[in-house]
Amino acid sequence: MEQEVSQLNKKERAADSLALASFVVGIFSLVSMLCCCPFVFSAIGIVLALLSKGAEKTLRPRAKAGLVMSVIGIGISLILTVFTITLPLVMYKTNPEFRKNFDNAMTESLKQDEELFRQLYGDEVYDQMMDMFGSGKLQEDSL
Repeated sequence: MEQEVSQLNKKERAADSLALASFVVGIFSLVSMLCCCPFVFSAIGIVLALLSKGAEKTLRPRAKAGLVMSVIGIGISLILTVFTITLPLVMYKTNPEFRKNFDNAMTESLKQDEELFRQLYGDEVYDQMMDMFGSGKLQEDSL
């Protein structure tokens, strides 16, 4: 009898630990939303909350809070990710000044890359690379 109570206490403590871990990771998912990998924290928080349930029918309060924070974190992170990807595309398509500045920045970056390549590998290697890839395709005679 005492062993059964001990087993229940261990299961209760394990479930409480998982619920607390879900709560903490849910907080991390909200805090990390703007700086690192919130999707990872959110996914871990959701899994921990569901694992803390065990064979019970309802989630513990901390697990519920962790689950809610993780779901909110993943939702907001998804919205921010979509916004971050689509905003530059929309700006490039609709704003001529943005497009001009972007194209100038890319041209300048390519010039700097070309100069760095020449410094590292020499003009001869650069000319050979341009002969091979100049038209965007490998030339038949270089194979």
